[in-house]
Amino acid sequence: MANDATYDPSRLGPRGCLGFVALGLVFSVCTLLGTCVSRVEVARVLSPDKSLVASVIETNGGATTDFGYEVDVARNWPIYWTHAVAGFYGAGRSDCAYGVNLRWLGSDTLVITYKDAKSADVDRVTHLLGRSVRVVAKAGVNDATAPCGGMEYSQGRTTRSGS
Repeated sequence: MANDATYDPSRLGPRGCLGFVALGLVFSVCTLLGTCVSRVEVARVLSPDKSLVASVIETNGGATTDFGYEVDVARNWPIYWTHAVAGFYGAGRSDCAYGVNLRWLGSDTLVITYKDAKSADVDRVTHLLGRSVRVVAKAGVNDATAPCGGMEYSQGRTTRSGS
């Protein structure tokens, strides 16, 4: 009995090649879409002793996605490397403003406030070169002073209207 299930490239014909081309096209589009996400630092706050810096990175995947926010903490010195301490998706500071707010409560405690978020992932304690940093996330904080829109957009609009 002959085994018809064996792979024979000569039997693929034009339809088989078209399948490989379509698969390659789908893979290429998916790869390109992954590189179309913007990542912009939208906030930076120094600790009271100026030894640490916390920053917010806003990610924007386009019109069909919510904004993402990554909070990083780093030593404030020439060899600058960061450690992600929190990530938020669809976070808002008010009914019309997206994002999160940062403030230091002492030199070793970072407070992240936001009104709501679709998801929030926070490391409660992180260690940076032997130093412990406590991270506190507070949901339900409405920032009525935050301008509407994403953090990058609202900063650009504020800058343009002031010039």
